[in-house]
Amino acid sequence: MNEMNLIECAETAILENGMLNGCKTAVCALSGGADSTALLIVMKELSGKMGFEVKACHLNHGLRGEESDADERFCAELCENLGVELYRKKICVSDLAKKHESTEETARKARYLFFEEARQHFGENSLTATAHTANDNAETVLLNLIRGTGLKGLCGIPPVRDKIIRPLILAQRGDIEEFLRERERTFVTDKTNFSEDYTRNKVRHSILPELAKINPSVVRTISRMSKNLRNDSDYLENIADIALENAKRGRGYDAQTLSGLEMPIKSRAVRKILINGGVEPSELRIKTAVSMLQNRSARFNPCKNKFFTIRKGICYVEDIEQKFGGFNEKHG
Repeated sequence: MNEMNLIECAETAILENGMLNGCKTAVCALSGGADSTALLIVMKELSGKMGFEVKACHLNHGLRGEESDADERFCAELCENLGVELYRKKICVSDLAKKHESTEETARKARYLFFEEARQHFGENSLTATAHTANDNAETVLLNLIRGTGLKGLCGIPPVRDKIIRPLILAQRGDIEEFLRERERTFVTDKTNFSEDYTRNKVRHSILPELAKINPSVVRTISRMSKNLRNDSDYLENIADIALENAKRGRGYDAQTLSGLEMPIKSRAVRKILINGGVEPSELRIKTAVSMLQNRSARFNPCKNKFFTIRKGICYVEDIEQKFGGFNEKHG
């Protein structure tokens, strides 16, 4: 692949998905690895043509001691070389880890909080660009499939989510490494990427290569499938939004109206009610709430400080501290 192909690939992803949408600044999440290094170079080259500024941000997780510090220095030098302003921060992820939460999950949450902090640092009219590729999307789909998922999990990584864009989502990892070789650009390698203590690495280094023996285009095939399923999922989500609007009654929603919906729409509508009420919508919580919809009065406690309540045929999420006289019904 010649170097322009990756740039054209990113430009196509940006235009097809309306990623920039009038944005003035793209803040590239930079780890120093191959994907994020390529992202920064590509976005820098596209910035003049497409009319946006490029900034960068780097989070030092503090998990690998001197190696983490060396990665931070690499990112600072790369940004200086490219004339890109860098926002950086160092934390200790191991100190942030909560009980029953893996270091990997803690680091992921910390990254996205930092991305939003960096984005706001550079101004509200900015977006965060992450270096997710078609390979990352394929790995995510397979992980979701292994763990058990619905339609949304098979949709993979969205090209655009809130203030986050993924310009390299159509590119494959091999293309990126070739691009960097042609540019004679170095990058850092995180040794934990090769440790099979992490489930994603098992998918990356063992499962995907085996699938590629059956179908050499498996990454591109999964990417195409994800795109098609995202279209289907978006359609169903829009129908659920319309159904909720039709069922709206004051502070809540008419439970009988929701109960009469087809299950794919009903479950999505209930999921949205839970999310809007501040409840994490697990499969069990959605099923429990759906099973209650035919009741005039019912209530269950999905998490420590929330109730999903149906009162006089109207369903809603309420804080546990709220008091409603004469209502003691329980469900589940």
